[in-house]
Amino acid sequence: MKTALTFKKLLPWIVLAIVIGGLAAWYFISNRVTSAEEASYESKIKESVTMYNSQEYSTAMALYYEAADMIPTRVEAFEGIVDILIIKGRTDDALSILESSAQKLSNNDQAALYLMVGNAYYTQSDYAKALETFKKGQGVGVSDQALELMIGKVYLKQGELDNAAKQFEKDLYQEEYLSEATLLLSYIQASSDVDSAKSTLGRVTPVEKWKAYYEEFATVLGSLDTDAKFNATKLSRVYINNGYPAIAVAMLEPMEADVVEYLEGVYYLGRAYLETGEYDKALTELDKAATLGGLEDSIFWAKARAYMAKNDLNNAISNYDKAIGYQGKAPLEELVSEYLDILLENNMTLKADEILQSVLKNVKASYLYIYGAEINETLNNAEKIDYYLGLLANMTLEDNDKKEYLYLNTKTLLDRNADIAQINLQLDELLKIDRYNPKYYLLLGRLQFEQGQATEASDSLKKAIEYDLDYSITDEATRLLSSVD
Repeated sequence: MKTALTFKKLLPWIVLAIVIGGLAAWYFISNRVTSAEEASYESKIKESVTMYNSQEYSTAMALYYEAADMIPTRVEAFEGIVDILIIKGRTDDALSILESSAQKLSNNDQAALYLMVGNAYYTQSDYAKALETFKKGQGVGVSDQALELMIGKVYLKQGELDNAAKQFEKDLYQEEYLSEATLLLSYIQASSDVDSAKSTLGRVTPVEKWKAYYEEFATVLGSLDTDAKFNATKLSRVYINNGYPAIAVAMLEPMEADVVEYLEGVYYLGRAYLETGEYDKALTELDKAATLGGLEDSIFWAKARAYMAKNDLNNAISNYDKAIGYQGKAPLEELVSEYLDILLENNMTLKADEILQSVLKNVKASYLYIYGAEINETLNNAEKIDYYLGLLANMTLEDNDKKEYLYLNTKTLLDRNADIAQINLQLDELLKIDRYNPKYYLLLGRLQFEQGQATEASDSLKKAIEYDLDYSITDEATRLLSSVD
């Protein structure tokens, strides 16, 4: 009787054990990967990588998806999918795929993928999404030094210096991560306590990648004296140039009244505000700096960028004109190109030509001749197009300029219904330099379409769209493709 009662008491537990065991066995059997499945997966990944390396991203993506369906517990396919989506500028889609389809991966693999997506947001300066994504990676329960470092860097970009310092102080970094974390911690400390910064920087022997940064900052720290304005200015220059303007704001803002007559201090505070997205504050400080005399080209260039960020094109143009004027006979290529691009994007072609002619009086450079051909193409001035293309033809060009010259020259030949053999020679030259050049496939597709080769034209235009990672010709290729189809 006692035995029967004992059995009755144990029966529910026995049943539960059987159920759990059965479920465990079912899970093991259902998730077991056979050697044939492994071989098929490896083959699919190899094929995907081949397509990826050929920049056939759509095909590679389809193959990666097939591989992920075969073995959803392996990370390689998901890495490929996420990578392609990021390359294509579809970071939100990459995050969505990770959250909806990668749950069978190990925690380490999930953390690595969150790091990939978070890094993409960080590169795009979308720090809120970057931080959210990095914290999701942190939330899977893995201690990943790269993730922890990036969380600190986001805090630093956002001006949360205390939170950033706590991240960099964590006792988990090694090698290059330790070098970077220590450097950034010393940046933060120097804004309030130079001796602590020196001590921190001296604790670590940096890896080769970070030696120059350590040497630069050690030199700056060693040059500081008792003049707080001087110190803040020297440090702010390092912070801004190395991509952390929020530290400069934190250091200079409290002494704004004290640096009001100190040109470089006021200028760097304006620059720091500009680069942290506080455009009205930036303009206020840059206007102050402009009244002090000196650094005029840099001040007006920064003001132009601030006005562009505020969508005030007229004031931006005025300040770009002043910046170029103050740079004298040889303005920087970066400034000229930036200004011409803005003018062309806003359909101010005549103004762009005016600036070009002004710069060309003293500067003879291939990049200016390329702008000359582009501007005069818009103005339908065939004689000047030929003039600039002729200048380019007689120059020894770097590959990037040569690709642009060949593109513009071939496009001109197509527009004028030139000899097919001549056009093909130009296309062949363009292909030799870069077989993945989207502009080559756009021109090839146009030529094929005009010759009645609809199928070939469709294939070429689809390649043009596939290879166009910066979307410079996608709209044009898509319009032509719709005509072909």
